[in-house]
Amino acid sequence: MKPVWCMLPMDMPVSLTPLRLLLGGLCIFFAYYLGRSLSARVDGTASNAQVMRWALRVVVTALGAAWGGLDRLTLLLLGLAAASATLGFFAGQRPRKPGEDLAKKIFSDD
Repeated sequence: MKPVWCMLPMDMPVSLTPLRLLLGGLCIFFAYYLGRSLSARVDGTASNAQVMRWALRVVVTALGAAWGGLDRLTLLLLGLAAASATLGFFAGQRPRKPGEDLAKKIFSDD
């Protein structure tokens, strides 16, 4: 009697879908921070190098996610990455409330 693994066909292609999903998730994550760095660049607090680093990460992971072809999964992941970059840009542009000054509470004059 043959073992089970000998009965499986060896010419079955390996599914790259989990790897494409992982790269797409990273692309969405990196796109959010690309939007944040673009927002900081507009404000003048980030350098071009910081923006280009995030852009390179997004492009490399997007190409990895699109490696199998331009199908529905790729278009969905790229659309989510674009939405994530937009959300990151708007999150970087919204006004922040001032930080709490804990030094006055800890070292009070009383």
